[in-house]
Amino acid sequence: MQAYNWFLSLHVIFMVTWFAGLFYLPRLFVYHAMTDDALGHERFKVMERKLFYGIMTPGALITIGFGVAMLVDRSFYLAEPWMHFKLTLIAVLAAYHVWCGKIVRDFRHDLNRRDHTWYRWFNEIPVPILVGAVVLVINRSITDGLIAIGVVLGIFVVTALTARIRARRT
Repeated sequence: MQAYNWFLSLHVIFMVTWFAGLFYLPRLFVYHAMTDDALGHERFKVMERKLFYGIMTPGALITIGFGVAMLVDRSFYLAEPWMHFKLTLIAVLAAYHVWCGKIVRDFRHDLNRRDHTWYRWFNEIPVPILVGAVVLVINRSITDGLIAIGVVLGIFVVTALTARIRARRT
């Protein structure tokens, strides 16, 4: 029991670290895509590299490592449908993380082809994953997880429609 609580505590601590990077790195991409000067581009390249390799990737690996340790300790959770859904969300999140790494490399080699608006939407991808995973773990219900994700996506749609209406008025 005591080991599991330590694994859980460390899992949550490093999950927060990982998500801090997942939320901030795409925001750096937004500003990097808007930058016109060489000094600014070089500064963003350094920030993106340090965040991705120095904070996000270790956070991801340690989070996943302690998650696996908890599943070894509590293997009965692997029989639960909500855990299958959570692991699917984590797989999507890991793919997003890898995609962020590709974007870091693209910016490093001056190969970015997207504008800041695309990165603003890209920045939102981890939000429904975080909400869904937290609700799944606490409520242990796929239905509740899907409702939570749906609410977040609904908020995104309303926000986008509101922005579009405002843009047409000006």
